[in-house]
Amino acid sequence: MPLTEAEVTRVVLGLLLALFLAAIDQTIVSVALVSIARNIGGFELVPWVVSGYLVASTVSTPIYGKLSDLYGRRPLLSVAIAIYMLAALLCALAQSMPQLVAFRILQGLGGGGLIALSQATIADIVPGAQRGRYQGYLSGVFAVAAVAGPVLGGYLTFYLSWRAIFWQAVPLAIAAFLISRRAMRRLSARGERRPIDWLGALLLAAGLSALMIALTRIGQGHGWDSPSTLLLAGLSALSLIACALREQVAPEPILPPDLFASRTVILCYLLAGLAFFVLVGNSVLLPIWMQSLGAAGADEVALRMLPLTLAVPAGAFVSGRAMMRTARYRPLMLWGSVLTLAAAAAMPFIPVAADLPAALAMTLLGLGLGLQMPASLVAVQSAVAPRQMGIATAVGALFRTLGGAVGIAILSSVLFAQVRAARGLSAGEATGPLADVAAETLQAGFRGAFGVTVAIAVLSLIVAWAMPARTLLAAPEPSSTRPRG
Repeated sequence: MPLTEAEVTRVVLGLLLALFLAAIDQTIVSVALVSIARNIGGFELVPWVVSGYLVASTVSTPIYGKLSDLYGRRPLLSVAIAIYMLAALLCALAQSMPQLVAFRILQGLGGGGLIALSQATIADIVPGAQRGRYQGYLSGVFAVAAVAGPVLGGYLTFYLSWRAIFWQAVPLAIAAFLISRRAMRRLSARGERRPIDWLGALLLAAGLSALMIALTRIGQGHGWDSPSTLLLAGLSALSLIACALREQVAPEPILPPDLFASRTVILCYLLAGLAFFVLVGNSVLLPIWMQSLGAAGADEVALRMLPLTLAVPAGAFVSGRAMMRTARYRPLMLWGSVLTLAAAAAMPFIPVAADLPAALAMTLLGLGLGLQMPASLVAVQSAVAPRQMGIATAVGALFRTLGGAVGIAILSSVLFAQVRAARGLSAGEATGPLADVAAETLQAGFRGAFGVTVAIAVLSLIVAWAMPARTLLAAPEPSSTRPRG
């Protein structure tokens, strides 16, 4: 028997809270890293307080998706919340940097489940034509949490302590556990309980871990051609190739090969990755742009970023409502790509001190990205069979995370490469603090990085144009549901 409207509302409330926790923890710690290192030492491990969480959540996401397809969403979500809650408590009590990094990795293992399962559960309880509305809520919450994380982390660290960042997560995790556990009691396991392909899962985890660590190191300033980066890239490629070969013969593959036989699914994954490339990359780039060129202090950045922060959920809300009324997603992807391209094309020509033009560009950027996010997710869920809903949704979350990591790595690399070239430095030399770099040099670097955003926006438009013009009421694509063997 389907859930009542009140039951659906309770489930969605728990899922929104769970997703908020997972998304905000990707960025909330970033502004507190200096305070943490001063308190417990371990400066050399500071970057991994953030990176450890991101790597663990990325690696665990597809595994949670597959397990939930086999054993049900409710038990897996309960496990993920419990892991997250325990890890948050341990992080708040950490007495050394190695302890904190280890507990953050554990927290990421829980956070990956919250991201994958919250979005997949919506597809279980809401009919196809109605999913856009609720996925719009989830996409909006995810975007707001990711962008607002540094602001909240800064306030908690300044007025209380860095440990408050983790203490605040404990009661919220308890609330999410109680709400979702009770509301989802009528959800049952999906399909047969078959043994999972643990060898494939291990190879996938190794490949994704190496890839994420390499991208993280590049974002931290390490060169693309450094021996460690090349070693990690090679390990990632070998592991992922071995995983792909294993999945062709595994009786219950962790990544079903037929999932990638659907044109809609592949294009939606690409679009989601490109959208998060722009969103996450510019969420990091724009504050640096404002502060390094003297247009805003650290306390003013949050206010100047507000148009982007508010426009993303607004676009997601509009996208969800539009899909509910029209059952179409391709027009939303196209309009979202057009708005994103218009904003990206304007950014290189906007003076950093021009508050109104910058606010208008960020508003267009946020609206464009917000239109795309729920549309790409709902399109994937509409194109696959129910038995693959969890893994299909989780792989979408994986592409979004990878897109964000690649965005940070590429945009930061372009910025610092431009600065080094302008100052006559070789590729391996450090640029030094940006505050010591001439404004003209910095502006040239930021224009180069914004130019990359333009190229990504053009690619997004091409992908959206190539998207099949299907409706959410159509049956799943045959290629995504054909039996194996």
